[in-house]
Amino acid sequence: MFEFVRYFFLSFAVALVTAALPQAAAARDLKLETRIEGLSDGDLRKEMRAVSGLAQKPDGFSSLAPIRRQAEADAGLIMQALLSKGYYAATVSPDVSREELNVIVTFTVDRGPLFKITDYQIRYEDEISADRPQTLNAADIRPRQVPTGDALESIEQRLLQYLWNNGFPAAESLGRHVDAKFETGEAVAVFPVRTGPLSYFGDIRVAGTERVAATYVSKLRPFKRGDIYQREDVDEYRTLIAETGLFSEITIEPAPPLADGITDLIVTVQERKHRTVGTGLSFGTDVGVGANVFWEHRNLLGKGERLYAELDFAGPKQGAELTFTKPLPLLPGNWNTSLLLENEDTDAFSAKTSTLGFGITQYRWNRDLELSAGIQYQYSDILDNDGTKSTFSSASLPLSAIYNNENDPLNPTSGYRARLLVTPFFGDVQFNKVQIGGASRIGFGPRDKFMLAGRATLGASYGASRTDIPATERFYAGGGGSVRGYGYQEVGPLDDKGAPLGGASLSEINVEARALVRENIQIAAFVDAGSVYASETPDFSGDFLIGAGLGVRYFTPIGPLRLDIATPLTPRDPIRVQRTGEDGMPEFNEDGSPALTTAFRDDPIHVYIALGQPF
Repeated sequence: MFEFVRYFFLSFAVALVTAALPQAAAARDLKLETRIEGLSDGDLRKEMRAVSGLAQKPDGFSSLAPIRRQAEADAGLIMQALLSKGYYAATVSPDVSREELNVIVTFTVDRGPLFKITDYQIRYEDEISADRPQTLNAADIRPRQVPTGDALESIEQRLLQYLWNNGFPAAESLGRHVDAKFETGEAVAVFPVRTGPLSYFGDIRVAGTERVAATYVSKLRPFKRGDIYQREDVDEYRTLIAETGLFSEITIEPAPPLADGITDLIVTVQERKHRTVGTGLSFGTDVGVGANVFWEHRNLLGKGERLYAELDFAGPKQGAELTFTKPLPLLPGNWNTSLLLENEDTDAFSAKTSTLGFGITQYRWNRDLELSAGIQYQYSDILDNDGTKSTFSSASLPLSAIYNNENDPLNPTSGYRARLLVTPFFGDVQFNKVQIGGASRIGFGPRDKFMLAGRATLGASYGASRTDIPATERFYAGGGGSVRGYGYQEVGPLDDKGAPLGGASLSEINVEARALVRENIQIAAFVDAGSVYASETPDFSGDFLIGAGLGVRYFTPIGPLRLDIATPLTPRDPIRVQRTGEDGMPEFNEDGSPALTTAFRDDPIHVYIALGQPF
């Protein structure tokens, strides 16, 4: 009896499974086809298919019910897509039909006419006494009567931006819409807005400071109490706080406005460490290995005062510098004092120089323009390349104007910089030294994969000849930061032993083409040219030397590591001089002719390694 019951239930289960298999297979084997009819524009039909879930994912349905539900949802999506393109009278009708294993979903579309926006209206949903723009033209917006959703969204955002920057920080959109006149194919775009009261900047409330004075943070603001509230001013204020380097987190929020519209700002900060120690390395075949070590304190006295100390070590030049900078937020700018001790030992001269300076700097145009003036006292012990010893004692008045809107100091990809330096010298020798230069670049291709960069510099001296100007203040060219392919200071006139003479004027031009070959690897090809002149201004006489080469930049988190290899395209004839013995007496060959040795030759290859783009 037990075996009979067991056999009965087993047979019944097998029968149920066998009966269900054809139906499950049939559901899985349904073939779905989606059609969109009524659109003669093939591109528009493709766009409508892109929003249809059935068209994009036709598999995975087990019955007609979910297909019908998805068809209704897709009809709504297609309708919204047509409305966003300005077809406000459009209709979409879905139909689902099945024949055996085939299911056909058809969307019949009547898009109607493409409407034209004939008017734009701003509707304020709150009543205030302040004047607000009543038309888009009054908000500096010039619409193009395009009915698409993207165009209307752009207008809405520009309207809000205008309100935010003209005293209404709480302005918000209540949902734009279009009033369509179906009989004429015309429409009116409506922008309902709530602005809140007209607001003015009030006080600054600072929270989170520990060692930084809250009054210093407050004084950094680029606006005054009572100015009309502008969100772009708040963004600039946040940038100015960040540029101090004193904080790791910064938030600025408006407090609820008072009855008279006065709105305080709540500034919350978190301080970061105020001391930094760093080092850097460089290499050039003309100057050897260079290194520098620096230490800085960015908040010495509690109000952003900066004390900076640096030691530089390189083949031809060593130096120690100490600088103290005091911010002047209300200027805005700073004043600074510095002490610089330098030892230079080059082929052109040897000198030990001490410089004490004081200066003041003012920023304009969102801090892109830097204007500086100062006074310096300089004393140098100089040994010229001809063995002449001299001293140079002078006071100078360095003046500068620097415009720089580049987006990155080590790897700029947009913007440009230009500078004008004028320095009158008074003392042992009176003359004026002038230098002007600039650099920029332009990108090409997707995401600026290719880039062409350029730099130019001109220098001049007035009031003294080259021989009267101390060797430390003459112009020199050549090397990794100047004309690559030539040795340090070796571009320009040389004496009969191959030592650089320097000049009273200078000209340089650099062009570099760059291409990104990997996400973090860039290659470059460059041509540099320049010379120095005995004349007060560049007269382009003498040798105008040209160097060229190839480079690789490897992008690291702190900036591009640069390797350049350059060669001179206009090498000069070697300079040969008579060889002297250990006793200092000239030597001769067996035939009585002078024994010559090469005193100077342009090396065929120069290699430069440094951090950051050259310009």
